Amino acid sequence: MGKIFALFPAVFFCLNLYAQVSDSLRNVDSIPYPGIHGHSAPNGTCDSLNLYAANNWSAYYYEYRGGGSVLGVCNLQTPDHSRILETANYFDASADKYNYITGGLVYFAFANSTDSTHMTRHVLFKLYDDAGGLPGKALDSAGLTLAEIHQDVLAGKMTEFKFKSPVLLPSSKKFYISVDAQSFNWGPVIKDSIAVVATGNNTTDPKAYQYMSSDSIPYYWRSVDSFFLSNNQSLNVSLFVFPYVVTTTNACSVLPVSIFNFGGIIKNYGAYLNWSTAMESNNKGFYIERSKDGRNFTDIGFIAGAGNSNQVKNYAFTDGSLKDITVSTTYYRLRQVDDDGQFSYSQVLALNLQNITSSLKLYPNPVKDVATIETNLDAASKVEVRVVTGNGKVVQDLDKGVLNAGLQQIYINTSGLATGSYVVQVTVGNNHYSQVLIKE
Repeated sequence: MGKIFALFPAVFFCLNLYAQVSDSLRNVDSIPYPGIHGHSAPNGTCDSLNLYAANNWSAYYYEYRGGGSVLGVCNLQTPDHSRILETANYFDASADKYNYITGGLVYFAFANSTDSTHMTRHVLFKLYDDAGGLPGKALDSAGLTLAEIHQDVLAGKMTEFKFKSPVLLPSSKKFYISVDAQSFNWGPVIKDSIAVVATGNNTTDPKAYQYMSSDSIPYYWRSVDSFFLSNNQSLNVSLFVFPYVVTTTNACSVLPVSIFNFGGIIKNYGAYLNWSTAMESNNKGFYIERSKDGRNFTDIGFIAGAGNSNQVKNYAFTDGSLKDITVSTTYYRLRQVDDDGQFSYSQVLALNLQNITSSLKLYPNPVKDVATIETNLDAASKVEVRVVTGNGKVVQDLDKGVLNAGLQQIYINTSGLATGSYVVQVTVGNNHYSQVLIKE
């Protein structure tokens, strides 16, 4: 299911000509790991770069103390008053067979303005060739309004852009996709804001670049890791940008089926699974498969697909037959099938079947004003609690830090929540628990 970002900004400090970020970076839990990619279109004629790899990425956005997004729009408070104009990501498709790019997906944490009339301002998505390790010649661009991107953020979607026609990749097949917001204002009163989602620091090779201006140098490209510092180390990130690439100009008009956010919880001897697609092409549907050992799978159900779609589609399936399962963990995967019989698999999802009520209690349930989580910790552990709506929006995020061993109680103020059901997600160290909470 698509989710809205729960935003936790990291604070940036300025040091000489560098902006330095504290090491208390927080994960942004929205469309987590958007990228379990389906098989290619017939004959593998088109694909989305990095969409599969992003399944193993954690999503972050970054701010600095003066406001604005480091990977979006801001006026840096450095001695030379540097300003970010564009944010780009580098791609190397030299090992792939693809020759053209048609557009892509970009993941934004937010997109808004303090002046409603500025919502019609345009963001440009630009394609550059490589000039010795920096963006060089602009090859093409596509534009969307701030309002259009804002609607995608509200819907928990990635933003899709498309060039008017397929663009031939440079002979090196090395290129950059940038998000250009030079038409935006960022000042004391009017603040036009966007933030491009990136990976956590030092989890990927540094692929992010920025086009900047300052009092001393009007316009220049610079790698993010050479400008921003995190805990006195370079800020090494890649952006959540996924180009559409094709072999020929008429290779395919709709990209392959891509699955993201495949997850689930165990409750009352049932597994509640959910997933989403960013796009679908001739998608017959999904066979849900289960395994006791993570290797040998059996079909347990089928959910019909949307056929052809370029919108985010949400799916759910309940496996209510776990009462007689004797293993401690059960495994699930999706087998996505096209109309012509071609198929591909999702990642494997492992769910713990152990009864969590003995180690974690949630009461009262239903609740009116305050719910209590009670857990008995075997050792000092880091504890985090999230309250999530049925459509995936995080409405509360409580970082309790490291709690001592023994009986611990955590209180959730539910007085401001609307009547309905919520999922309480508790992380204790490396263990993850979920329970349904009913608000009266």
